[in-house]
Amino acid sequence: MSETARLAALHEYAVLDAPADDELSAVVRVAAHVAGVPTATLNLLDEHRQCQLTTVGFDGADSARADSMCQVVVTTGAPVHVTDASRDERFATSPWVTGELAAVRGYASVPLITPDGHVLGTLCAFDTEPRSFTETQVTALQDLAVVVLALFERRRQARATEALAAETEAARALAEDYANELEARQELTDAVHESIDVAIVACDENGRLTLFNRAAREWHGMGADPGVEPEQWPAHYRLYAQDGVTPLDAEQVPLRVALRDGSVADVEMVITRDGRDPVRVVCAGRALHRPGGTPIGAVVTMRDVTVERAQRQELADRERLLATILDTAPDAVIVADARGAVTAWNPAAEAMFGYTGDEAIGRRLDELIIPTGLAAAHNRGYADRARTGESRLHDGVVQVPARRRDGSGLLVELSLASFTWQGERRFHSFLRDVTEREAARERLALANSELAAANDELDQFTAMVAHDLKSPLTAITAYTEVVTELIDERGRRGDQAAHKALSAISRAADRMTVMIDDLLAHARASHEPLGLREVDLDGIVDDLATELSAGSRRVEITRDPLPAVPGHPTLLRQVMANLLGNAVKYVDPGVEPRVHVGAEWTDGAVTITTSDNGIGIPSEARERVFALYDRAEVGSAYQGTGIGLSTCRRIVERHGGTIWVEPGRDGGTQVRFTVPVAGHTAPPPRTERQLRDRRSGQTAPRR
Repeated sequence: MSETARLAALHEYAVLDAPADDELSAVVRVAAHVAGVPTATLNLLDEHRQCQLTTVGFDGADSARADSMCQVVVTTGAPVHVTDASRDERFATSPWVTGELAAVRGYASVPLITPDGHVLGTLCAFDTEPRSFTETQVTALQDLAVVVLALFERRRQARATEALAAETEAARALAEDYANELEARQELTDAVHESIDVAIVACDENGRLTLFNRAAREWHGMGADPGVEPEQWPAHYRLYAQDGVTPLDAEQVPLRVALRDGSVADVEMVITRDGRDPVRVVCAGRALHRPGGTPIGAVVTMRDVTVERAQRQELADRERLLATILDTAPDAVIVADARGAVTAWNPAAEAMFGYTGDEAIGRRLDELIIPTGLAAAHNRGYADRARTGESRLHDGVVQVPARRRDGSGLLVELSLASFTWQGERRFHSFLRDVTEREAARERLALANSELAAANDELDQFTAMVAHDLKSPLTAITAYTEVVTELIDERGRRGDQAAHKALSAISRAADRMTVMIDDLLAHARASHEPLGLREVDLDGIVDDLATELSAGSRRVEITRDPLPAVPGHPTLLRQVMANLLGNAVKYVDPGVEPRVHVGAEWTDGAVTITTSDNGIGIPSEARERVFALYDRAEVGSAYQGTGIGLSTCRRIVERHGGTIWVEPGRDGGTQVRFTVPVAGHTAPPPRTERQLRDRRSGQTAPRR
């Protein structure tokens, strides 16, 4: 029920400022007795105040509605009873509890509900000591509340009866004077009927229409026709039910009801007429009798409520429109009172923060969405804003951190404004989740930074290629000239020298090929599309071990059972090829290379480790070796381009992992890198049975 309708019903009873009669006072005394408390009161709540109509145990007085404890009952329409109001968050701060107006502890309150469902106020009983109330006592208080409404209804009916009696008395007085002043009386009656804006219709005891005053004629578009039978009234005068669509049943026409049943009250119907808007009226009337009780007819008055109902409907439509807007808004809309307690929470807020409206309403913002570390500052700022009445943020829209129900954080754009609701300051805020948008901006900035770095590397790459490719090409050119001269000599000595020169040419060409291959691999590591799928590391390591052991040099490569990981097969093979190739290459002369590959699971990622017995990498160079063209000062005895480890880092980082160098446990080097598996479709670690099946087909360590 809307507050407007509730207030209309309250004022209609006309009891708000009227003195309570003995019957109402008796009911309140019985309420105190039933509840077993020394004090009780009958409270009515209008727009701004609480009126204590009659009290027991203390002197009643008007007070601000905002201070009323009974506001909770009026709002919900449900009884409330608490043992100690000072311990209930709904009442603990009320002046009726804190001692400013009273020191209520034990408190029971039941609503005064009209037949139309409007809560006019409460019947409440209370004590200054903590006290529990039984369900029997609460039920008895509810029964007494029904009695109070019956007394209100009787008083209203009495007023209506008095009004009708006054009219009857006036009619009787007019009748007494009629014989002497018939013409004057008729003129006066006609003047009254024709001047008031209330329609009056009447009929005789047989249902023949006898009177339509001016308002009635205007609303119906015609006058009273005694020849129209009561059964024809709805069709002839175009009368419709309250919905304005259903033709009114002849038996339910208010004038006929008054004639048949003796009275009619608060019946709403609609009168239509050609070329004009329908008129919505509320009817009341009664049957008329001679002094001896003989019926003489009936009279009904009709009050135009078209504008009133239209305004009420417009208000209801606006409320529905606002509710629809809030329910469908893509942004979270939150309304809070001056204490920061939520009073409205739309579906977008439910989706954004994880609390339903029922869970959020009534709780403070710092309990729901404010990050823990910012709660104190938020509360201070909110209190200042509520005190000063500052309506909007200085910057219009600001970005602030917020907190979801699960504790995760998000970034929101916030706009805030204040408004007044029932005399209380409230704040409405619109919040938009911009977490992903800001993250996208950061990713874009990072991508731009990486692009700039790539461009820098490309410049280095161009300069280095121009330098490093020129040396082997110069050697090839020089030795080709030597071979040409030696072949011309056609001697044996010339043949041996030619063979040596050709070998040098071949080696220089091989170095060029290796460098070109490394450079191509480095470029591919940066730009090849990264389509993730299951990669069999066991197979990759076994294949590479076979390739590295194919020469005359003795090489030992062993491994633990390795998991399948999500990744790009070609790029991950390139990583393993570079790491195993380096491990086999960089050993002291005369030392048999020994390499072992292991794996372990840590925090949603697989960490792959290659351990060797090589010459090792100095601690100050363990990060530098991942830079393009850096070879950690290994000297000319070891051939290489300084590109391999840089390529490895690019590939690993594109997979979301990291790569680093550690010293080996017994000398040598450990190179470790991670491959994330969380959030991908790669399989989990293999089961023991899968590992046994894998081992059954596994070859021995390569030598």
